[in-house]
Amino acid sequence: MAPSGLGDHKRETSLEIETEPGAIDVEFLYARITESNLVATGLPAAERISAWVRNDSGEIEAGIYGWSWGGTAEVDLLWVSEARRRSGIGSALLDAFESEAIARVCSQIVLSTFDFQAPEFYERRGFTSLGRVDNYPAGGWHTTMRKSI
Repeated sequence: MAPSGLGDHKRETSLEIETEPGAIDVEFLYARITESNLVATGLPAAERISAWVRNDSGEIEAGIYGWSWGGTAEVDLLWVSEARRRSGIGSALLDAFESEAIARVCSQIVLSTFDFQAPEFYERRGFTSLGRVDNYPAGGWHTTMRKSI
């Protein structure tokens, strides 16, 4: 007798590793995971948060992107061009993100960073490390950080 859920019909399956997945395929995965999360938690969908600094030509010189969901805001990306670093723009972006998170009644912000991405920057702004993965990447480390707001 076949295990539960398996029948006598074999389905053709194609599994391929892709190093350059299409944006549509990645969005498909995000959509399916979001659907599953909403069903499992009963919470509404995440809401995106972003802020940008552009020069006079409209080119992005700095930006922050993330979302809020279930009382938590998550910073996914924070970048400042080399020319604009150490000018306070990173702090301004993080402050704007935090203000928006507070307005959305979030109680914490989480993010992930590597040792070479200035985790000290986040520590100076009240974030603490929740744990570290050594040798990721080789010779370095990765951490997830949290700040109560």
